[in-house]
Amino acid sequence: MMANPPNGWLTPAVDQPPSRPQGLVETLKRSAWVLGQGTLIFVAFQIYKTVRRYGIPDDPAIAYDHARNIIRIQDRLGLYFEPDWQSWALNRSDNYIRFFNYVYAYYMWWVIGGLSLLAFLAPVRYRFLRRAFFISMFLVTPMYLIYPLAPPRFIPGFVDTMAVYGPNYFSESGLVQANRYAAMPSMHVGWTTFVAIAVGMLLPSARLRILLVVFMASLITYVVIITGNHYWLDAVVGWMFIGAAIVINHYLPYPLLLRDPTPEALPDSGLE
Repeated sequence: MMANPPNGWLTPAVDQPPSRPQGLVETLKRSAWVLGQGTLIFVAFQIYKTVRRYGIPDDPAIAYDHARNIIRIQDRLGLYFEPDWQSWALNRSDNYIRFFNYVYAYYMWWVIGGLSLLAFLAPVRYRFLRRAFFISMFLVTPMYLIYPLAPPRFIPGFVDTMAVYGPNYFSESGLVQANRYAAMPSMHVGWTTFVAIAVGMLLPSARLRILLVVFMASLITYVVIITGNHYWLDAVVGWMFIGAAIVINHYLPYPLLLRDPTPEALPDSGLE
């Protein structure tokens, strides 16, 4: 059984609940459209990473100053636990930390796959949340210029687990090279949580939706900390940007441009 609309923050005013396409032709048409949407999200990621890498200069001095400030804040709160968490993880087997390295390195496919699943089963909701996703990407990009931050893996006492155990996610030979000082905020955490919310809209109960979001948010937060890529404050700020994007998306007119806003053009919308 498919889920009913969760709430108005995540669905457009004129909504359609999830449903499977009927018949082979409709299934093929929707599958082709979903493939195009997955490609769109992938390309958006590459543009985002390119802007972050080449449009925002690496600034080691400021980035390390900010890292010391973050550590100082967390320490004053009594919550500077990243070294202990990583030390505990590294005391497990090499395969343990390598597994979580791969989770970190390939999270983008969770984002693309999760949004594609929503697009296939609930295209109306997907279109609405797709805009929130792009809003979050637009909001967060200037943050790396405003607040460059050296990740924990560059701080003495931490291990760069990607470099030591693989895969080498920050290789200079990748499709798009990463910005080394873009730790704040953690959109690994933000977008993983966002997609958990999106996929949760396909589940039949609020309890299952909450469990999925809590599990995925907790998992990716654990991953970014033990791999030495983020502080916990980076995760919190990532959630803040996702929240802001959802709020902005909710209050923006949807769609922004109606091709034909007459009631006759929307016979099933309930609009009069």
